[in-house]
Amino acid sequence: MKNRKISLIAMILLLAICLTSCSLIFGGVADKGNVTVVVETAEGYEVYQANLEKVENKNDGALGVLTHLSEGKDKLRLEKDHTGFITAIGSIEQDPAAGAYVMVYTSVASDGYEGAPTVEYEGMTLYQSGVGVTSMTVEEGTVILFRLETFSY
Repeated sequence: MKNRKISLIAMILLLAICLTSCSLIFGGVADKGNVTVVVETAEGYEVYQANLEKVENKNDGALGVLTHLSEGKDKLRLEKDHTGFITAIGSIEQDPAAGAYVMVYTSVASDGYEGAPTVEYEGMTLYQSGVGVTSMTVEEGTVILFRLETFSY
């Protein structure tokens, strides 16, 4: 009986640790700090700042930040298709007929897609995201950049 209680307590502690650390494994939003969201356009950059303390949904990775910014005073335009894929953000919009799609880059190297292209923004290397926006890690100082890229088939 004593071993059962110890096993049960150990399982409860393990479950608690797993539940509290899921955002570290599967992305998530830090409780404090600022993040920069950049939309690259043909004319330059649209830059949005988010205070992570004000982001309500911290379990949706970067999507929580984007949703927060789309509801804020600066009203970041955010459109998704039925699968959740971002089709328009800020003043850019994908054009499948022209092969132009919204791509996302992040300063969090661990979220980057190994071997994929990188871009530079204000002296910082940004990595093409290898995870969806809901799985992206957002921590103090993270920069997330969206841009149109054209692919031909």
